[in-house]
Amino acid sequence: MKTFFLRCDDVIKPDPAFLRVFKLLKAADLPVSYAVIPALAGAGLAAFFRGEAAGGTRLEALQHGFRHAEHSGNKYLKHEFGPSRSYGMQRADIAAGKKLMAKLFGKLSKPVFVPPFHVYNEDTLKALARLGFKGISASRRLKSAQAGAPVFLGTRVTVNEYDLELKPHRLSLSLLRSRTLAELREGHKPAGIYFHHADIKGKDLKIFADYVSFLKKLETRGLARFSLPSEILKAK
Repeated sequence: MKTFFLRCDDVIKPDPAFLRVFKLLKAADLPVSYAVIPALAGAGLAAFFRGEAAGGTRLEALQHGFRHAEHSGNKYLKHEFGPSRSYGMQRADIAAGKKLMAKLFGKLSKPVFVPPFHVYNEDTLKALARLGFKGISASRRLKSAQAGAPVFLGTRVTVNEYDLELKPHRLSLSLLRSRTLAELREGHKPAGIYFHHADIKGKDLKIFADYVSFLKKLETRGLARFSLPSEILKAK
């Protein structure tokens, strides 16, 4: 049985754009990890998460960078953590974000780092390890990752696609199904399914709802299980 985790990115507040996707996933009884931008989130989101968790909703908050700032100066090579930033800069930002996450979300904040734009380097991993992070979730794994680095939790299924100007393409249910089925054939290593809630709207919301129904069918048939990154790490 294949283990998947769902990751919702760029979470800041429980606004209508967030709630329409949140409610859909909650109705499907699927656990979701929310990648929160620490410096931009606030008490409203924290209170919402605490209330939902107290009611039995399976969710957790992951640290999505610090401010989701862009430091590369190149729109095609965007990164908040990566080659343009020293180890000290990265560690300071990660530490500040971790402190904010703990203050806002308490036990709902888990030691898994989600680098904005999926970009990071060896200095990022070094800083994460020294700050007590247990996992990192991104679309690519560094081949040069050193011993003791956080466990890599790869996102293998991309829901949203964008053009070179970062405008979202229309969702394709057939493409999402094929990507997910391809992952089922890739062994038992956990795979992430990630999406940006703000770009799931209009006709795309119906397509996403159909995709969620497809995921539930996989679960019902015993082909897939849905977990949270913290649960995956605990099982290792």
